[in-house]
Amino acid sequence: MSQAKLTLDVNEKPPVLKWIILALQHVFAMFGATILVPILVNSAVGETVLTIPVALVTSGIGTLIYILCTKGKSPVYLGSSFAFITPIAVGAVKAGVGGALTGIMIVGIIYVIVAIIISIIGKEWLSKILPPIVIGPMIMIIGLGLAPTAISEIGISSDILNLDYKSIIVAVFTFIVTAVVMLNGKGFLKVIPFLIGMISGYILSVILGLVDFTPVLEAAFFSIPDFILPFVSYIPNLDAAMAIAPIALVTIAEHIGDHTALSTIIGKNLIKDPGLNRTLLGDGIATFVAGLLGGPANTTYGENTSVVGMTKIASVWVIGLAAIFAILLGFLGKFTALVSTIPNAVLGGVSLILYGFIAVNGLKVLIENRVDFSKSRNVIIASSMLVLGLGGAAINISTVAISGMSLAAIVGVLLNLFLPKDKEETKEEKFENIDVENLDRKIENEVKQEGENVKEEVEEKIEKEDIVILDHPLVEHKLSILRDKNTGTKEFRELVSELGMFLCYEAMRDATLDDVEIETPLQKISSKRLNEDKYAFLPILRAGTGMLDGLIKVIPNAKIGHIGMYRNEETLEPVRYFFKVPSDIKSREVLILDPMLATGGSGCDAIDQLKKEGVTKIKFLCLIAAPEGVKKMQDEHPDVKIYCAALDEKLNEKGYILPGLGDAGDRIFGTK
Repeated sequence: MSQAKLTLDVNEKPPVLKWIILALQHVFAMFGATILVPILVNSAVGETVLTIPVALVTSGIGTLIYILCTKGKSPVYLGSSFAFITPIAVGAVKAGVGGALTGIMIVGIIYVIVAIIISIIGKEWLSKILPPIVIGPMIMIIGLGLAPTAISEIGISSDILNLDYKSIIVAVFTFIVTAVVMLNGKGFLKVIPFLIGMISGYILSVILGLVDFTPVLEAAFFSIPDFILPFVSYIPNLDAAMAIAPIALVTIAEHIGDHTALSTIIGKNLIKDPGLNRTLLGDGIATFVAGLLGGPANTTYGENTSVVGMTKIASVWVIGLAAIFAILLGFLGKFTALVSTIPNAVLGGVSLILYGFIAVNGLKVLIENRVDFSKSRNVIIASSMLVLGLGGAAINISTVAISGMSLAAIVGVLLNLFLPKDKEETKEEKFENIDVENLDRKIENEVKQEGENVKEEVEEKIEKEDIVILDHPLVEHKLSILRDKNTGTKEFRELVSELGMFLCYEAMRDATLDDVEIETPLQKISSKRLNEDKYAFLPILRAGTGMLDGLIKVIPNAKIGHIGMYRNEETLEPVRYFFKVPSDIKSREVLILDPMLATGGSGCDAIDQLKKEGVTKIKFLCLIAAPEGVKKMQDEHPDVKIYCAALDEKLNEKGYILPGLGDAGDRIFGTK
């Protein structure tokens, strides 16, 4: 993601209502994944190892610890890590719940040790032990190693003789809904496909009679989570440590990658300030506390990073409130009991995508970092790790057992350190996310290229005729005068009207004409005429009225409406303060007028309102457009064709179009 203008910076506190709404978005973003970890671990082991209430509480507490450790400078949410599902399950089978939780606490200690080392000698050494050729296969093993669990939950494994068709129907339905949301979801829905899939599958399960609500009826409204404390519930032991601890190598790389991505989004190098040592320290202490209370290991949540990118709200206040909400959820007995009734078939349908998604992310690491598998060294490392991790390999040294993905991680690191490199191999093979020294330049370059990247996406749609850009010497000539800051109000107003007329000509290119018979001074003939009663013009107040005169000159009998809107700063919802349109608007083709298509917010809001009124034929006319606004319009309303005189470069950090022409309303009405 590229940096965009932030609505709220890291340390800004939003108004109360807006604060609550934004915090709830982060809670929903993390919720599906966080509750899945204890559910899937318990399913794999066959008994309760982790509980949903404790997972929610430790997620919230961990996030608050992270905020304190980073001095409130990093808007990161911590939640339960998928990477530890299999290691925790293996650890619990080998050494019981206490052994698994001891392993989680050790992971937290490893984070803290790495943070201390970084504080003393820097962070360059990380790239040597965690290059893409080690991280990629490790992530693939995590996902693929969980595949048998997903198949068993669906109920189609080879050892099942009698298929339960209701469960299979639920699993398939859950899978389809999750996939559709991932492919076609808009806005916030795109961030929570697994949660939407689970809710949909659960509803179908209820309809098919697969859900037993007895636990919900028996549960108290408020209850204290079943915290599992060392020396109270168990005696800590290290028997499962080697099955869990090596996975810290993967999640440290994930930690760095997420902070690098978030740095790009908010335009601040979090790896330098508050610093990787502080972010890892916060993550490490949070994970240690999670294990101490009986919860799963924490990790930085990509879903919540996506929410920051989507809302442009980078406020730590919002993240902190979301953490408090997560803690409160853990004490709602009825709610957590309801979650515990989710059938295995629903989990299987979600997991079919989820586990493969994790594995593909490992493949993505290899592709994005251009790991060259024509080199034997890379083939040896990757193939050894995959076979060891997925083949069930295990080494017993005295009372310590190293197996599966833990063994693969250790072997991968050692092979990478000791296998000789080809001479042509250079620093290019560094894990890009750990190339923190160049992050400031990376952020700057991404911001610089933001307009070009978005414009390329838009230009692909231009070829598909989703947008029409006037291509005429007279249009270019008049635009040049319009853009000039020395152009006066009178001339500016006249030019806006004239360009509006040109846009109307182009927008009417597909107009249908009625057959009429007329009489010229010499004879009767059959001719064509436009039924002007089929059209309505809708300028968005106030600048849109500047284009209106030009269109009226072309179609003088068209009806005219007006729409005025502003955005409520607390709810973020558009507020309509004026909306007056012809009573028969739904039977007309409507041309929306607005000189500037910048972010696309006002245009999309106007189109939404017209569609609610029943309008089916809409066109959008503007003088200049930014690629970001065009993309938003085409994403949300692909059926609405855009007509503009010019597609400009990009939006600047203040949301103004570049090169642009200034504030069209002020220049039309002479208010500045």
